[in-house]
Amino acid sequence: MKAQPNAVWNASASVRSTYTQDGGVLLDVEKGMCYSLNAVASKLWNHLEQNQAGVTFDDLVNVIRNNFEVTDGELETDIAAHLEKLEKMGLVKRSARPA
Repeated sequence: MKAQPNAVWNASASVRSTYTQDGGVLLDVEKGMCYSLNAVASKLWNHLEQNQAGVTFDDLVNVIRNNFEVTDGELETDIAAHLEKLEKMGLVKRSARPA
């Protein structure tokens, strides 16, 4: 997936979360599915969850860049792959940024 500068990402309203020092757990109450998250994925999810109006790809990259040591090229590739996976599972939704 290529980063889309005009995309806004939102956490699904049907997902509940809980966090630990090691990561977190997501529960999709509509599907009855549970997912575990590592520390980095938990930080991403928490940021999505706290910003109900949605966040951009660049916002997510900056959150991780400020909290973890990782190279920029690797970071953007990994976040894009993670968002694509979450989108396929129905845990996040992508929409166009309002004008």
